[in-house]
Amino acid sequence: MLNYLTGSSAIVKDSLWGILTDPQTYSLHTLAAQFLKPEPVRDVLYPNPVINATAAIITDLDTGKVLYAKDADSQLAIASITKIMTAVVVLNSQADLEQAYIVPEEATEISGSQLYLLANETVTIKSLLQAALIGSANDAAYTLAYNTAGSEEKFVDLMNDYANYLGLNCTHFTNAWGADDPNHYACARDLAKLTGIALQNETFRSIVATEKTTITDTTGKLKYTLGNTNKLVGKYVNIVGVKTGTTDSAGESLIVAAKGESNQTVIAVLLNSPDRFTEGKNLLDWALRAYNWIEPL
Repeated sequence: MLNYLTGSSAIVKDSLWGILTDPQTYSLHTLAAQFLKPEPVRDVLYPNPVINATAAIITDLDTGKVLYAKDADSQLAIASITKIMTAVVVLNSQADLEQAYIVPEEATEISGSQLYLLANETVTIKSLLQAALIGSANDAAYTLAYNTAGSEEKFVDLMNDYANYLGLNCTHFTNAWGADDPNHYACARDLAKLTGIALQNETFRSIVATEKTTITDTTGKLKYTLGNTNKLVGKYVNIVGVKTGTTDSAGESLIVAAKGESNQTVIAVLLNSPDRFTEGKNLLDWALRAYNWIEPL
C-alpha cells in the first residue's frame, strides 16, 4: 500500500476526515479509488531515450510519477506554453464561458502570433480560450487577462498566486501570453504538474485536443479559422493535446500528452527542442513502451 499512499498528506487527511463526518459521501471505496491508481513500472531492459531538448520530462497523469527527466528543474523561457496557466486562471475564475468579453485596444497592438481581433469586438470567453489554446493567439490571451482581472498586471498576479498555491517553485510570470522576459520562466517539472491539473478540466481538455475549428464574434459576422499549432494533434489518434511555444529565448518548445492502451495518460514536456514534434512523439512512444501499468491488488 505504501506506493499508493505517498501523495499529499493533506488530501489523505481531508479524505479520512470526510469518512468520519460524512460516510455516505466519503466511503472507503471512494478513498481507495482516489489513491489506488495503476502504477507505472519500468522495464529495466528498455534503453533510455535520447533527447536533444535543453530540458524535458515525462510524467504519468494519474499518479504524478516521473518516468523520465532531463534538467527538469532548470528555469527556462516558455513562450506560449504560458497560455496553459492563462486558461487555468480564467477557467477557475469564470463559470459562464458564454459571457462576452470586449477586445481592448491594447490587445490589437500585441506582437507575435495573433488572431487579429478588432478593438471593441465582442467574443465569448470560450471562443477566446479556443483562440489562445488552439491558435496560440496572443491578442486573445491578452483579452482574456484584461477582462478577467481588469488589467493584465492584476491577472499576472493571479497567475503567480496560483503557481505559488500549486507549489510551482521554479515558475514566475510577467505576462499572460508568453512574451520573452528575464523574469518570465518555468521548469519542465512545474509545467508537467500544471498541465496535469489543466487536463482534469473538461473544457480545457476538449479545446487542446481540437485539430481545427472556426470561431466567431458574438454577432456571428466575423469568423476566424483556427488550426492547432501542435502538429501532433489529429495526426495520431492517441494524442490528446496540449500546447506549443516559440520565441527567440524559448526556442521551439512543446507539451504533449497521449493515452495508452491501459487508459493511462502520459505528459511530455520539451523545452528548447531542435525538433519538438519528433522528439515529443518519440518520448511518448518511449514511455508507453518502457513502462507497464500495473493494477493495484
